[in-house]
Amino acid sequence: MSENTTTLPVYLDGHATSPLAPEAEAAMAPWWHRRAANAHSPHRRGTEAAAAVEQARVEVANLVGAAPQEIVFTSGATESNNIAILGIADAADRAGDGRREIIISAIEHKSVLSAAKSLEERGFSVQVCPVGKDGRLDILAFERLLSDQTLLVSVMAANNEVGTVQPIGAVLPMVRALGAMIHVDAAQLAGKLATDVADYDSASISSHKMYGPMGVGALFISAAAQYRPRPLFHGGAQEAGLRPGTLPTPLIAGFGAAAKVAASRLEQDSVHVRALADRLVAGLEVRQVRFRRNVPNEHQLPGSLSLGLFGVDAPSLIDALADTVCLSEGSACTSGQIQASHVLAAIGFSEVEMRETIRIYCGRYNDVSQIDYAATAIADAVYRMTLAHWTNPPVRSAHEGCSHRF
Repeated sequence: MSENTTTLPVYLDGHATSPLAPEAEAAMAPWWHRRAANAHSPHRRGTEAAAAVEQARVEVANLVGAAPQEIVFTSGATESNNIAILGIADAADRAGDGRREIIISAIEHKSVLSAAKSLEERGFSVQVCPVGKDGRLDILAFERLLSDQTLLVSVMAANNEVGTVQPIGAVLPMVRALGAMIHVDAAQLAGKLATDVADYDSASISSHKMYGPMGVGALFISAAAQYRPRPLFHGGAQEAGLRPGTLPTPLIAGFGAAAKVAASRLEQDSVHVRALADRLVAGLEVRQVRFRRNVPNEHQLPGSLSLGLFGVDAPSLIDALADTVCLSEGSACTSGQIQASHVLAAIGFSEVEMRETIRIYCGRYNDVSQIDYAATAIADAVYRMTLAHWTNPPVRSAHEGCSHRF
């Protein structure tokens, strides 16, 4: 590898979190100390903090096509998903609504899967809609699952592992025709592609997936929704009583600034990150790395890549690159145990294919030199791992199958 002049490590894990936008950092700064105040206090500083919160609410609303009063600030998309799913079910139950079916896709974020599944203890039935080989919702299967007992549908706008943009526009008329409600997890889409939540009942938004600070997010709740979610916990009357607790003014100010920047750069960012992802793929090809694209490019978020590196153990590759290129794999580590990705499993991947998968997101602040460096670093690491495999092959019994493909 040629001498490196790129600041290391090169960060390509934007699906997990994005770097903080300078504008967001600047917006947060005064509220930590010089202008610190509780936005619910009646004095001048409190009034100024409240104004900053409301301005951020306007910016987030503008980004997703909502009215400011339809935006509730939360700690992040996980909390937003829980409030929407559990809160709507609770509100419907208390209103005497007899519908007990909830439909979710097989590749939803764990916060949606777990929240929905928890409702089974209360007598709700959760239907899981499969996805196709392209990583997108199976529309025919979805239509078969719908019934007059369907209360709520939850489908993510874009997937957090493989980056597939979901065909919500195709399912929305079906949901509305039955009078059911729809929640959309827009954490990966908002701030990356044009997002309009006006036709949904609720939608989750994440700050740190759009170059804002961690620890803050939002829940859109349509003013026209049949049921407004009931709160999950209780305290003060903040956020119209739905999400009690003192608002984190610095985080919200940073979130608002990030939303404003994202809204002004949607097309620019999209073109930039798509070009970087294409360059990375071309760089791996020219360096003779053998890989597959796990989902079609035309259905992926710009900048997103899910690649299967033939014969390469992805966790080992990620460890080998830890100091030079930040990647993640298509499986999650829980209590020290590698578990198969439910997303890749739903698409139909084998265990071997899942172990070969890496997840990449080329972001706003990446540049061509970083992408070229990353392509070389990945290719070199793959070469070293392949060479080591053939030089020191693992010892197997005569009846043990090979876990690698070359």
